[in-house]
Amino acid sequence: MKIWQRLLFLTVFWSILFLLHALIYLALVRVYDVNVPHALLWLLALSFSFILANILGRSFDGKVVDVVYFIAASWLGVVFILFSSVVFYEIIGIFIPGESTPLFTILFSGGVLSSLYALINGRRLVTRKLSVRINNLKEPVRIVHLSDVHIGTVHQIKFLKEVVQKTNELKPDLVLMTGDLFDGSEPIHEEMLRPLDDLHAPTYFSTGNHEEYEGLQNVYKTIQNLKMKLLDSKVISEKNIQIIGVNDRQSIPRDVTLDSILDRMNFDKEKPTILMYHTPVEWDAARKHDVDLMLSGHTHNGQIYPFNLLVRLQLKYINGLYKKDGKFLYVSPGTGTWGPPMRLGSRNQVTVLDLTPVSS
Repeated sequence: MKIWQRLLFLTVFWSILFLLHALIYLALVRVYDVNVPHALLWLLALSFSFILANILGRSFDGKVVDVVYFIAASWLGVVFILFSSVVFYEIIGIFIPGESTPLFTILFSGGVLSSLYALINGRRLVTRKLSVRINNLKEPVRIVHLSDVHIGTVHQIKFLKEVVQKTNELKPDLVLMTGDLFDGSEPIHEEMLRPLDDLHAPTYFSTGNHEEYEGLQNVYKTIQNLKMKLLDSKVISEKNIQIIGVNDRQSIPRDVTLDSILDRMNFDKEKPTILMYHTPVEWDAARKHDVDLMLSGHTHNGQIYPFNLLVRLQLKYINGLYKKDGKFLYVSPGTGTWGPPMRLGSRNQVTVLDLTPVSS
């Protein structure tokens, strides 16, 4: 991303955050008749806190910076949830004339409690098991699918060790990771991923949009000495299954489609095939090329309600297993979190996909 694009993004992002803070504050002033001295300065500072924490995280190392980032990121999530509470109040106000302090208090308190729950839920890691029947598969294969782990300031080595331990306990034949291994909140280095070498099963990785933000060459250099293998528009055969890894949509020129990439790749369409592709788009192209199972992530299933509703406006497939024409797409809700270390209406998940022959 070019410097002017970063500056434009930060300006728009800060403006949106300031607007959310301002609307929450104005609602509090209107309902409770309160006034905070130097309110504008406080609103500007609070809305800039997450951006500042990101700058500090990329520039400095240490526990103090980690704590500052965690607080700022958590506050970002709290603001999203409290804003939702204010919106609900305003919608109800259309039908109920005048201000209702008790109603506002109930909804606002609900937002606070939901924020506390989301913080707790954001630290939990759950497992989901699914069975998928695959054509031409000779024998059952167990896959653990990880996506959007987002290792960085919030989810550090301790979290990655937990992911690895839970994965090994599931005794998979293969581990497939579909992008956004990095968070972007701190500089990347090999040691932060060292626990991945403790995975017992063969492990393959395809990149996501956060790898693009870090710079693909920097990512390749960081992971080159790990046991995990990168699939960059490559095909490998493992457990009698063809596995294809394609870089995320943002790493591909605009005039290049998944259809054209698969056209150029040499794989046997009569054999069971899995495609690792970070963003859940262009599934029709995957089906056209007889890909039996496409694995994606990226959406986080919205991560924090009501963002799942907004994600649905952008993407057709946002969470779970989909089937069409005898082919499958699985979209992970993500193994970690980005930004707010919170989950409301979603969860951090390790997914088990038990592939079985159609004839079994």
